[in-house]
Amino acid sequence: MKKIGIIGAMQIEIDLVLEKMVVFEESRIAGFPFYTGLLNEKEIVLTLCGVGKVNSAACTQILIDKFNINYIINTGIAGSLNEEVGISDIVISTDVTHHDVRKAQMKNLFPFQETFIASEELRNLAIKVCEFKNLKYHTGRIVSGECFVEDNMIKGNLVKDYSPACVEMEGSSVGHVSFINDIPFLILRCISDNADENASEAYTDFEEFAGNQSASVVFEMIKII
Repeated sequence: MKKIGIIGAMQIEIDLVLEKMVVFEESRIAGFPFYTGLLNEKEIVLTLCGVGKVNSAACTQILIDKFNINYIINTGIAGSLNEEVGISDIVISTDVTHHDVRKAQMKNLFPFQETFIASEELRNLAIKVCEFKNLKYHTGRIVSGECFVEDNMIKGNLVKDYSPACVEMEGSSVGHVSFINDIPFLILRCISDNADENASEAYTDFEEFAGNQSASVVFEMIKII
């Protein structure tokens, strides 16, 4: 049976999945909690990585090394970087990259990738779920960095440089670590804000809804994976 790793950065991003899991074992490694059990009769390891790329990279590597994961899904919330991507919409990753690392460095230094390509199999499953649930969704690039974007100038530069659908703080490192370990991955986000001067207020209003919306897609994906 395939074993699926599910990663969220914040408690609100994993609560729905955790509530629906049958947990057999809870362990803690390097401060990260790992919940092993069943979800929709599939073997699952659910973990909470904390905010930021360093945390998510470390947690992803532990998930791979200690739990023999076959797939990784990173669920959570993000800020929109595209006028067509609205609050509460779902973004399904085609690829991910670090927006705070120079493109030349990404290309010329290990692992020699400007972006990390998400699993087509997992992406198609997410699309199928969104269409079944009649959710508005988008496929596209997700960019990550070690900051919460709430500035129109920064937002404009990200749009110009990367043409992304959304921005957040963990997905690219999950994709990076998955890539170097040859593990299929998907980054799934629900939009909580527009990554502008009103981002903090919108985030506060929509974070719980967005976290649950993204997790609900993951829950349905597990049924058919």
